[in-house]
Amino acid sequence: MITFVFKGIIQMQNKTITSDFIRLAPIPVCIIDSNNLKLEAANEQFLDLVNENRAEIQGKHFGNIIGQDVSLFFPAFLLQLTEAPGIASLPIQIPELEASIAPFSGYSYFASAVKETSGESKIAVWLMAKTARSADQMDVALADNLALGDAKTIVKRPSIEYIQMAEENQFNTPGDSISLKASTYNPEQDEMLESWTELERSREWFKNMVHSSPVAMLITKGENMVFDVINEPMLNLIGRDASVLGKTWFEAIPELVGQHVVDELFYAYRTGLTHHVPAVGITLVKNGESMLGYYDLTYTPLKENGQVVGLMQTATEVTEYVKSKDKLQKAYEQIRLSKEAAELGTFDMDMVTGRLEWDDRCRLLFGISHSDEVEFERDFLQNLHPEDLDRINSVLAYVFDKQASNGIYDIEYRTIGYEDKRLRWIRAKGQVYFDVHDKPLRFIGSVLDITEQKEDEQRKNDFIGMASHELKTPLTSINAYLQLLQHHANRNQESTMLATIEKSLNQVKRMTRMIDGFLNVSRLESGKIAIDKQAFEITALLKEVREETVALTTGYPVNLSVTDEVMVYADRNKIGQVLQNLLGNAFKYSMPGSEVKMSYLTENDHITISVTDQGIGIKPEHQQKLFERYYRVESNSTISGFGIGLYLCAEIIIRHQGKIWVDSEFGKGSTFSFRLPLN
Repeated sequence: MITFVFKGIIQMQNKTITSDFIRLAPIPVCIIDSNNLKLEAANEQFLDLVNENRAEIQGKHFGNIIGQDVSLFFPAFLLQLTEAPGIASLPIQIPELEASIAPFSGYSYFASAVKETSGESKIAVWLMAKTARSADQMDVALADNLALGDAKTIVKRPSIEYIQMAEENQFNTPGDSISLKASTYNPEQDEMLESWTELERSREWFKNMVHSSPVAMLITKGENMVFDVINEPMLNLIGRDASVLGKTWFEAIPELVGQHVVDELFYAYRTGLTHHVPAVGITLVKNGESMLGYYDLTYTPLKENGQVVGLMQTATEVTEYVKSKDKLQKAYEQIRLSKEAAELGTFDMDMVTGRLEWDDRCRLLFGISHSDEVEFERDFLQNLHPEDLDRINSVLAYVFDKQASNGIYDIEYRTIGYEDKRLRWIRAKGQVYFDVHDKPLRFIGSVLDITEQKEDEQRKNDFIGMASHELKTPLTSINAYLQLLQHHANRNQESTMLATIEKSLNQVKRMTRMIDGFLNVSRLESGKIAIDKQAFEITALLKEVREETVALTTGYPVNLSVTDEVMVYADRNKIGQVLQNLLGNAFKYSMPGSEVKMSYLTENDHITISVTDQGIGIKPEHQQKLFERYYRVESNSTISGFGIGLYLCAEIIIRHQGKIWVDSEFGKGSTFSFRLPLN
């Protein structure tokens, strides 16, 4: 509710602040509805008189509260009060109102108009304690001095400030004095002035509110913007002290001359409109240094009899926000330019609603030219290459499992354009975000056209595949000749020759494994490597791999920890290749004679298999790159290899919807682990 009250009290725009005003008034005050005369609000002093709580008294008829029938004269008086422009905001004595029951009989009654923005009339009723003189004498004096139509003698009142006109949503400020009409002047007026003085002390609550406000606030008077009331936050904001009181804006802050904010000040003053200026730049001199800051400013005109006589100003510093916003905008612009330069497309999927958003570039990579809403099934899955569909579904199931993938999405696949039917290779990277229960909430990422790169790689893989096949033919012949020589050397017991032949055979086997690795890479990237899953017992495979690897490489004891038999559903040969590669690397990067451990652990529906060595270890900056194709740690360049073994391991494990990783401490050894689903 918005109320008007006598000069000296600021009118507020909501019940909270109105309640504060009523609470702070030094005398009993209540608000009544001018239509049905029911009480709507009251302060503690009034409640003390009634000796009831607020809930009990609210809604009661005012006449019933004070013990007097007011139905005959009160409505006419209230109508006269509300229709008296210019003076309706002053408390006027209520004629003929004399309460017949204690304690209300000890008070004289005054009323002021209350008009809400909706146009409804309310009344603020003020109870002023009678002096020692008789009630009749008080009535005569009040009638003489406060009669609405009498205009003979003027009684000077102290300066009374800050009325809000509810219909204009602005504050009024007074002139130096306000006159009350009276027919005569007598000594009893001194007592009346004392009563008015007591009543007007209520205005101090507004100044207290300004000073206690955490928001920077300032009240200025006149067109010259003379500083009248200012709180500490505003002083700190402008870098001044209380000596600015009584000075004009331009005396107090001379550096404002010529700045844009001056136009805003005078705009609010001259138009009489509440004016908000967001994030305006102002240069202030603080501690002798000129500083540019940004502020949200609000100017509320203060009016007297419809004329603007001052401004209430509030300010909030937003310098850091503006600077951060500017930095963020620049960052967004850099990202946009980088995205355009890299020809990246972006996608954003709400995992709860299923809503999918693609930018223009992403739409282009799927052969879509329209701007209609896209759908996951129709526009994504159905536009994938048929040979990639099952793999993508498996990868997505893996990515949406937080424990398995931590939501990391990084994959290559082919699309066939919906409209242009063009085949494109896509590299997609993204991240799934989960709720507290590990359920996926949002899936965002970017896509890149790598068709040209993949075509180059395909040509290279074709060459590697062809060369590998050509190399295997003479290598097979060399291996046959060496085996024949080994047979003759055994028969003739030529020990020196046997040792040489055995070393040559080991080198042939190593080269064969390298060539097989290149062939596997070629098949993998051509989509010709197949995963043939079947159920098998994992501990038997672990024992088999250990025996085969130890037979080829002597001098490295392998400790295999086997407990219960565990059935897994995977490609036995491919998992065997992974184990052989990990054991071979453990031997390669460890000192002869150092122990290598193989172990496994089952939990829930997964099995984790680990190979631990006591070798040279891996620095942290290399650990995440080990599973990339052709990646080799530079410090290990003296050790043979092409950097394809771990890449093949990772691809095989990923195709099993598993995960592979390394834990290592440089100089102390490494543990390579991979996890597979049991079912």
